[in-house]
Amino acid sequence: MGFKSFLLKKTLQAKGVSGDQAEAIAKQLEENPEMAKSLKALEDNKEVKDLLEKIQKEIEEKKKAGMPEQYAAVQVMGKYKSEIAKHRDALMPLMQLMGMGR
Repeated sequence: MGFKSFLLKKTLQAKGVSGDQAEAIAKQLEENPEMAKSLKALEDNKEVKDLLEKIQKEIEEKKKAGMPEQYAAVQVMGKYKSEIAKHRDALMPLMQLMGMGR
């Protein structure tokens, strides 16, 4: 694992991602630099970026209210199912990185 991957892994762990998941993400990005470019494009897509921020905020609110993270994520993602489907192509690199698009 290169230095860049090491830093990415440590950054992800600092954000609360498990060690195994952080390592898997770093490995995928190292093996597929095109995926990193696709993820960067998400940041430039205002509509998708706003949707992801809205989802993250609502998940955090539910966690603060005492709901386990997995349940909060499922509930919030269900709420935004149609918007996620609308942006499916743009979100595919992110879903692949998270192991959801295989």
